Amino acid sequence: MADYHRIHPVSVGSPPPPSAPPQQASGKKPSHDQLQLPITAPPPYAPAPLPPPRRKRHSRCCRCACWTLLAVVLLVVALGATAGILYLVFRPKIPNFHVDRLTVTRFDVNATTMTVTDAFDVDVTATNPNKRIGIYYDGGEVTASFNGTQLCSGAFPTLYQGHRTTVQPRISLTGETRLDSAVAGQLAQQRQAGFVPLMVRARVPIRIKFGVIKLWKMTGKATCNLMVDNIQAGASLRIRSNSCSFKLKIFN
Repeated sequence: MADYHRIHPVSVGSPPPPSAPPQQASGKKPSHDQLQLPITAPPPYAPAPLPPPRRKRHSRCCRCACWTLLAVVLLVVALGATAGILYLVFRPKIPNFHVDRLTVTRFDVNATTMTVTDAFDVDVTATNPNKRIGIYYDGGEVTASFNGTQLCSGAFPTLYQGHRTTVQPRISLTGETRLDSAVAGQLAQQRQAGFVPLMVRARVPIRIKFGVIKLWKMTGKATCNLMVDNIQAGASLRIRSNSCSFKLKIFN
């Protein structure tokens, strides 16, 4: 009797049957030591997001200081460039000061208290040699002294001096000074000899005008060393020697 072959249905796309492990294929069972459970890693832990870094206040201060310093540097450079251009265009010259006359209206010496009460009238000539520059005199102080001791003081007048012009203001000086014995003795000897050294100083705030541009306020310092024949009330002193200098301080 003929053998019939049995046909087993196989589903298309089904996975093949799992193959037996090598231990089962050989007929041996794995030992207890050989049995190992699969190691599973724990799920990854997501760290909490860090807070945003705080901006430090000193960084803002440093930035502000840097901008301020830069602005100051630019301002200085601009002023320097402007001053250089003005100097090249206008060629400024220092004004000239000269004491023409010194009149004593009062000079009293108290021998008991060694106090001198005096009053002088000083006639000054100021010349502006610039042809494109005007000068504003904003007051100021004028003093007269003997051997370093101030005798009297007064105010310089407020006025404007145009291009290449000359002004001759009269300045009134008054004062009351107590002298020590050494200075009083020197003053008496100088008056008797007919050679009395006097120093007249003026400290005047001024402004320079270049065309229509008026610059910032500066300080003019004039110093005149005089040698007069005597100091006597009601007399115009004879000036034996007269030496004056003028300096301009650009920044106060």
